[in-house]
Amino acid sequence: MKRTLFKARLMWYVLRHNLLKLLSCRISVRRFLYVLKKQVIISSLFKDTKYSKVASKYFIDPFAPYFPGPRYDKMLDNNSVDQYPLKPNHAQISITNICPNNCFHCHVKNTQDIHKDLPKEKIFETIDDIIKSDFTVMFFVGGEPLCRFDDLTEFIRYTRDHMDTRIFTSGVGADNRRLKILKMAGLEGICISLDHYDERIHNQQRKNNIAFKSACEAIKESSALGIYNSVVCCTTSGMVNSGDIFKMVDFAESLGAHSIQINEIRPVGRAKESGDKTIFLTKEDKQLLIDYYKIQNRSKRKIAIVMPWYNEEPYNFGCMATSGQNVYIDAQGNVQPCVLLKTAIGNIMQQRFRTIWNEFIPYCRHPVRECLVHVLSDAINNSPFLPLPKYRTFALWQEVTKMEPIDIFKRMGIRQRDTTYKAE
Repeated sequence: MKRTLFKARLMWYVLRHNLLKLLSCRISVRRFLYVLKKQVIISSLFKDTKYSKVASKYFIDPFAPYFPGPRYDKMLDNNSVDQYPLKPNHAQISITNICPNNCFHCHVKNTQDIHKDLPKEKIFETIDDIIKSDFTVMFFVGGEPLCRFDDLTEFIRYTRDHMDTRIFTSGVGADNRRLKILKMAGLEGICISLDHYDERIHNQQRKNNIAFKSACEAIKESSALGIYNSVVCCTTSGMVNSGDIFKMVDFAESLGAHSIQINEIRPVGRAKESGDKTIFLTKEDKQLLIDYYKIQNRSKRKIAIVMPWYNEEPYNFGCMATSGQNVYIDAQGNVQPCVLLKTAIGNIMQQRFRTIWNEFIPYCRHPVRECLVHVLSDAINNSPFLPLPKYRTFALWQEVTKMEPIDIFKRMGIRQRDTTYKAE
């Protein structure tokens, strides 16, 4: 019943938000009707999601702004566009490659031997540009971002008035004192890596004897402090077949986690280099997880199940790398359309982010039906340099944006526009 009432409240909020814009003549009747149609389509894809309530804030997804709030309103406005290019969602900046762990599936393997961090002034400048480019959520990632704690605190404080702030962490270094400081600085959410309920297995996979204890304490402490927390579990085929992933969900819930991300490991970085195909989810694994996701999110249990790869299925939101809605900046300053896609569109040490983004965004169109990590695997694997250099990425982009769009974009009727993107 609570879930139904919340969805009704959310739909009323969306209707009221756009009705006020119509009555104040900020949008036309045609745009108003289009926006409502689009929001109904988007909402239909979230029918099996479960929200997490933290104090007076509702978190529908770890990658979306909390509701109600100014960034949620901004996301609604971003979703109202009816022409390409689309408006963005979330950004990630890797503030360091230094990490106390050595994980078997780490996707930044190709760059983590370089420990020179981006200058603090360059990150502030890039945050400014990202804010002006209409992004709604900012993730500070690594490596382990807590290895650069003082700077991280400043970055969050600088960003908080313009974007929702989140971090990805292993939990190592996330004690009560530090979490309190980060919350006071404006941290809204924390994603904590925990791959197994067995301490020995998790520590072995992270090659760190305190990884398990640190992650568990970070979950408990962040929950007690009223910080939205989402456990990130990189799930293998073996975990699905043994049932360990379902025990992992129960364990995360017992620690006080608000949500758990059942993540798919993609053939990137160390996971690709391992040559172990048993770590990748099969079609049968995914269907089993989808059935579990739907059943559990409809149940009365507190924890919300999140599956980012499921959102990227062709019958949902598809691969959004081609639509320019997300961006990742690695610790060397390379700007990439997706955190897992080793293709560069520029480097913030050579150009400002706003210049890089405005040059790239006219090349973007609709989300596509296939993950570009797989589509571009040959080009990436055969490249002597990672990420792919800018000229190669732009050449490939003209081809991948010709791929078939996902179903919902056919229904939305978004029109083409060949003009340079400019943030409003």
